[in-house]
Amino acid sequence: MTVEDALRKIALLRRISTDNGAVAAEAETAHRLQRALMERYAITTQDIRDASPKTVFRLNWGYWQDLLDEFGLRLNRFGGRGSVKVGTNRIAYIKLAANQWWVEERSPGGWHTTVRHRGVESLREYLKEHAPKSYSFLRR
Repeated sequence: MTVEDALRKIALLRRISTDNGAVAAEAETAHRLQRALMERYAITTQDIRDASPKTVFRLNWGYWQDLLDEFGLRLNRFGGRGSVKVGTNRIAYIKLAANQWWVEERSPGGWHTTVRHRGVESLREYLKEHAPKSYSFLRR
């Protein structure tokens, strides 16, 4: 690996964060790899340029599906958009390319957007409070 390769990889690793949909462990691993490459090739932060806009960390449906599986929810998707019923009066919509989600809640006047946010982790926090609880009555 050349210094140019290391610089390119460091710039790409900088784009991996929980804001972009990565799990905390993935973001931490990316950060450690950055530091290791910088130490090995004696690269300073001033030497690193931003990654080109062509190379973007892209989410896939696996991240969202894993999250929803934790809460026993079923993801319906079509192309780059998905939806999931959260209880009887709420539907969460996911826009994959934008890493964005929002919740619409049924009211007497129709459906209204109540929450709008970005990232898998913020949806996890929302579901901890609002997802229907599933209980198992089976004994071991």
